[in-house]
Amino acid sequence: MSSLTHKGCAAVSTLLIYILIVSTKHFAFADNVHSGIEDSPLTEVRAVKGGRVLLPCEMDPPVANDTTHLVLFFRAGTGTPIYSLDARSSGHLEKGSHWAEDSLKGRALINLSRGKRGLLLEHVRLEDQGEYRCRVDFLESPTRNLRIRLHVIVPSTLKITDDLNAGREVKGVVGPFTEGSPLTLSCYVTGGQPSPRVTWWHGGYLLDDDSEIITSQSVRNILTLPPLNQDDLNKTLTCQANNSDLTIPISGAVTIDMTYPPKSLKLHDIADHVTLSEGITRQLVCEAEGSRPPAHITWWMGGLPLEDPQTVDVMGNLSRSTLSFTADSSDDGSVLTCKAVSPNLPNDALFNSTKLTVLYKPKLNLQLGLSLNLEDLEEGDDVYFKCNMEANPAVTGIQWAHNGVPLRSDPSAGVIISPASLVLQSVTRKSSGTYTCAAANTQGAATSNALQMNVKFLPLCAENQQTVFGAAKHEVLEVPCKVTSYPAPTAFRWAMNSSSGLVDVALNLTTNSGSTSIISYTPQTYHDFGSLLCWAINDLGQQKEPCVFNILPVAPTLHSFTAKPESVSGCVAERNATMPPTYLVVKCIPGWDGGLRQTFTLEVRKADTQETLDEFRLAAQPFFVVARVQLDVEYLLTITAANSRGSSPPYTITYTAHSSSADKVISPDAHTVLLTITPFLVLLIGVMVGVIVCVGVGVVMSRRRRKRKSGAEILYAGPLKDNYDSKDVHTLICVSSECEKQDGIQWGGKTGSLGNCYVSPDILNNSNNALETDSLLREKLSALQGLAPLASTDSLGRCSTHSSTCTTSSKTPSFKSSSRVSNSNTGIHPEIQRKMEIEETSETPLMELPRESCV
Repeated sequence: MSSLTHKGCAAVSTLLIYILIVSTKHFAFADNVHSGIEDSPLTEVRAVKGGRVLLPCEMDPPVANDTTHLVLFFRAGTGTPIYSLDARSSGHLEKGSHWAEDSLKGRALINLSRGKRGLLLEHVRLEDQGEYRCRVDFLESPTRNLRIRLHVIVPSTLKITDDLNAGREVKGVVGPFTEGSPLTLSCYVTGGQPSPRVTWWHGGYLLDDDSEIITSQSVRNILTLPPLNQDDLNKTLTCQANNSDLTIPISGAVTIDMTYPPKSLKLHDIADHVTLSEGITRQLVCEAEGSRPPAHITWWMGGLPLEDPQTVDVMGNLSRSTLSFTADSSDDGSVLTCKAVSPNLPNDALFNSTKLTVLYKPKLNLQLGLSLNLEDLEEGDDVYFKCNMEANPAVTGIQWAHNGVPLRSDPSAGVIISPASLVLQSVTRKSSGTYTCAAANTQGAATSNALQMNVKFLPLCAENQQTVFGAAKHEVLEVPCKVTSYPAPTAFRWAMNSSSGLVDVALNLTTNSGSTSIISYTPQTYHDFGSLLCWAINDLGQQKEPCVFNILPVAPTLHSFTAKPESVSGCVAERNATMPPTYLVVKCIPGWDGGLRQTFTLEVRKADTQETLDEFRLAAQPFFVVARVQLDVEYLLTITAANSRGSSPPYTITYTAHSSSADKVISPDAHTVLLTITPFLVLLIGVMVGVIVCVGVGVVMSRRRRKRKSGAEILYAGPLKDNYDSKDVHTLICVSSECEKQDGIQWGGKTGSLGNCYVSPDILNNSNNALETDSLLREKLSALQGLAPLASTDSLGRCSTHSSTCTTSSKTPSFKSSSRVSNSNTGIHPEIQRKMEIEETSETPLMELPRESCV
């Protein structure tokens, strides 16, 4: 019910307002005709388009007891109000009812504040411009009419162009311009009501106020400046347009930018030429001054820009480039140029140059003489080498080397050396190897590229290979034949030289691989024993002297109890207190010899690279002394036993000579045992071992006195290197366990103790660092110790040094006295021994291995 009441009231109000408007139109028409409104007061009002404006209207009654009932606003020439404030029902304007036509809704409101009464119009539009009338009705006083004329001011838009960019607007910075260039700027102002006035200003000074109207909506002012100089740099020019004191004049400003090339360019601390050393980096400084923007500096050589690193510092119009230049020998005589250019003036560059002198060590290139081929040289050919060289300063001479050993001119030996050439006449296989030339000057020394020369020769038997083999009938024997040859062998020939004569062996029994041929030989009868002969064949022909391998019979019964030797055990690598840290002693406990004479081999390798440094073979006992051990380097020491049946498994231990202390390396098994021994047990065992050793040494010494005058025997592998040898050489010295206490031999423990023998380094190395041969060493040992010349023996009892005198003695074959049985650590059962003796009488007598004794 209440909602219907409200709706009814609203309808009644709308009807009343409509009646009011209709009646107002009538009265307005009557007023226009009869009341002379055109003579009412007129107020001029201005507003900026988009702004706000108050259309003033005095609404207070003329007398104190009267009240204002109705306020109406009209547009001139119309009788329909555009805004009304009706207070007739409320009696107060503040409580009156407001109404506005659609074009004013949301942007028009009658303001009732004291002193600011009138129609407040916001977001003024250009179409709002015109004349308005305010009508005020009072309760008793006559109606009041006031006229207001609104002027809407439309702001202008401004655009500046220059002659370089005709028709295109420029903002902020204009240019850059070069010195002497004219400058013309145009300021265009579009729109504005009334038409604006356009002027040019600089720093508060009027430059040009001569504007011209192009169209009804466009005004232009063109500013022309005289030729520019550096004083015009960063000058700000402002164009201003003004068409009303209600608005702030619009303006646009541009700043003149200028560009000019560098005025000077210099190289610091560099004259017309500079001397450099190859590989040495030098800082070269180049400065350019007076350029805007700062000059871009580049370095050139040979017409090409350098890519060496440089740093650039800019301070105002000064640019500094620091070049880190590393000279190369190819730069000698070149011209180094510094170039400075303004980025905007690429054609106005400055240059400054200097000539380079580069000092460098010799550049050597070794070449072979014309028509020679290093891969097709035979013994007897002549070879010519030429050493091409470049150096600054010049060298004083050239040194030639063969395999790193300096060569001297010796025409009698076919070696002819001139300053830049080497001639080898009638080369032999010993001439094979690498050849180099070297030279030096004040900048250093250099070595040329190495040329490898290989002289072809017929195959020869390789050294240090086993030449005697023992086998039983029907036993398959693997016999390797190794040769040295260039080029490599293409075929091998085998033959047996026995009591039946020389017979070729079938090729299907051999296996060839590189420089080695292995024959699987099976003696069927005793006539098949004798000498196996091996010839290698290469591109030059067949080997002249064959390699000879003696195949010796062993008794069938004995053979059944022979085998490869067992591995050594309990190996220890140590040094005693009297030894330098670069020496060590390696000793092991020998295993079962397999019923045959066994020898021992020590191989020394570096643990990190697995490189074999040295190797000593055919030692009678597993006892070695190693010299020249490097400190803080880990070594692998591998000990292997071997007899005519083959080799034992290798036994490897590690050793490191620390610079801070003397280390002792023992095999893992031995170390475990030692850890379990109590101090008391160690003391007891030490006493017992000392007693036994002393007794044993006494017995041995007494026997040796009966056999020979001096019983000391030293085996060594050499020759010893001089102290100037730069290679990682490890000289191996083998000392037997029967060392005597002499001036030249030091003992690390009690007299007669095993494994503590030490050969004095003073004996092993000459004081003048010269090379020492085996014979010289033995003679020196004899002179120092009063000993007879020493000799070493191989696994077959033959002397291995040229300084010893050897005699061969044959003994009656006897299995009981055979070294293969007597050296065994395993006894033979009596029943088996009896069977062996019976078989001995029925078999053909066998040849025993020849034995040699060293005198």
